[in-house]
Amino acid sequence: MLKRKKLIAVCMLTLMLTMALAGCGGKGGGDSKSVTLRLASDAPEDHIATGINKELCDMVQERTDGRVTIKYYPGSQLGGYETVYDELKMGSIDCAQISLPDANDSRLSMPYVPYLATNFDEAKILYGKDSYMTKTFTELTQKDNVKFLGWVLEGFIGTGLTKEPNDIKDPESKKNVKLRVSQTIPLLYLGEDLHYNTVTIPYAEVPTAIQTNVVDGWNGGTANMNYAWLGDVIKYYYCNYIHAEATCYVASEKALEKLSDEDRTIVEECFWQQSAKTFDAAKENEEQYMNKLKEKNVKVYKFTEEEVKKNAEYVRNVTWKRLEKDWGKETMEGLRNDIETLL
Repeated sequence: MLKRKKLIAVCMLTLMLTMALAGCGGKGGGDSKSVTLRLASDAPEDHIATGINKELCDMVQERTDGRVTIKYYPGSQLGGYETVYDELKMGSIDCAQISLPDANDSRLSMPYVPYLATNFDEAKILYGKDSYMTKTFTELTQKDNVKFLGWVLEGFIGTGLTKEPNDIKDPESKKNVKLRVSQTIPLLYLGEDLHYNTVTIPYAEVPTAIQTNVVDGWNGGTANMNYAWLGDVIKYYYCNYIHAEATCYVASEKALEKLSDEDRTIVEECFWQQSAKTFDAAKENEEQYMNKLKEKNVKVYKFTEEEVKKNAEYVRNVTWKRLEKDWGKETMEGLRNDIETLL
């Protein structure tokens, strides 16, 4: 009888140890039956990216059979992009759709290189998985224990103004308007090289600055943003494809390590799939909001392919050479090689 009790006790202990070990998944082998990941975003509720992100959440839950849930926090609910990225590095936020802060490496402002891509078809390639920029971002974020998972294209930046500039189609003409520009290096250079009278003003102060005539307009918003934010202020909108407006899908490695190998693969594939979807969605969004601007009696002018090409050639010769001093010749040659080999 004693031997039987000892045998039962040993069996129970073995079972308990087996269950404990099964729950201690290591890297890439976690038990993801009840994992919830938090997705942070700067995008407001009515932004193009929010619809894409909500679809992503549903897709992940469906494809993992409910083992992984992503809870979405739009509108900077979890903090601004700089705070969110710091928390991604620590693992206190799981994943995000944000711009990446370039304080420690100015190459992280590379998505805003003017006239890298000149249309949506080119953007699909130059912001694709095999591009130099994507590979660079993958390497830079990896150093921070963060996984790069694709671009979210929101559209192309245009120019919104309260008065008509002098020959905006000619990159070498003096535009005779005061233009708000970002302090981001490539965009600061661009405003100067296109011969605007440039003023650096914080992003949040743009509407007030335009309304009070501190500046006559800005380079800094897609057709959607110009409509939503400045539709009652600006009188002219130029769709000139200055640069692609693209944020990043990124995830904390600590968060991904909570998942099984199978579920990690599924989650990463879902991010990349939604990333690819944004390029077509952004193109449709641009046409929609240029029409909406016209309904507000804003004069909309879309540059022709020839006009975009003329500006692109000028900027790649002038502004890109200035960027070599900040980022190095290797970086700019990497971008040039993509244009020559991938397109």
